[in-house]
Amino acid sequence: MKTYFFILLSFIYIDLTAQIKEKDTLFFNVDKYYTISPSIKHTVDETYYNKLAFEKMQPRQTRTDGYIFFDTDTVLKGIKPKKIISIKDYIENKKFYYDGNHNKIVDKWKLMDSLTDKYVIFFVNGNELIRSKNLQYISYYPIHKDTKVIQNKRKDTLFFKLDNNYMYEHESVCNPKRYTLKDSEKSNTGIFYFEEFEEQSRPKFKSKKILDLENFVHSTRFYNTDKQTIQDCDLSEYFNNYIIFLDKEIKNKHDYIQIKSFVTIE
Repeated sequence: MKTYFFILLSFIYIDLTAQIKEKDTLFFNVDKYYTISPSIKHTVDETYYNKLAFEKMQPRQTRTDGYIFFDTDTVLKGIKPKKIISIKDYIENKKFYYDGNHNKIVDKWKLMDSLTDKYVIFFVNGNELIRSKNLQYISYYPIHKDTKVIQNKRKDTLFFKLDNNYMYEHESVCNPKRYTLKDSEKSNTGIFYFEEFEEQSRPKFKSKKILDLENFVHSTRFYNTDKQTIQDCDLSEYFNNYIIFLDKEIKNKHDYIQIKSFVTIE
């Protein structure tokens, strides 16, 4: 009996040891325009107009669709890491982008899975090592320029079949039209829905791959299989990084309806 009890304790110890295993550490350089943090004073000048000028210069300098922002956890001095990596080169590759051929917006969920949840992250700033927390990628878009609002047009396009069993027009009279999902009604946080663009545009190409919306949503990380609910806000944010068309087929003819995702907070 004692032997079995000892073996059981051994298994528990091994399991706990595996769970508390320390993360590997990555050391990144500080990029004046790409890595922004309140603790690094030289990134943003004090005056309001200098701050605006800095923000306008950011996209030109980084040549990306966004930048990294982080808070400070701890600051260490007198330690020299052997290997310092360019965080811009590390992140700005297709591995972290939203799926597709044109997207250059970083998928924050991929970033969490492959970077922030996996490693301890330090930034090297002169003789300081800054341990980061709450590291996140922030898109430049939408860009407010004078009276114009510039949206990111470098997006991939998704085509979904208009399925009246899973997605259907909202019962109330709405202008523009709304489409709700069968899963939307089960959420306690809000109601996810699509809305037609008031000014419809034709797709630049006719896709041979028309996706099933229900299968697509249920295959994402935003769907809880056990509770059969969707994470409304996260799903809407995900879809907003794509151009979306509904394929409405009538008598073997295809009509395309451009839509955008929204959430009504309960």
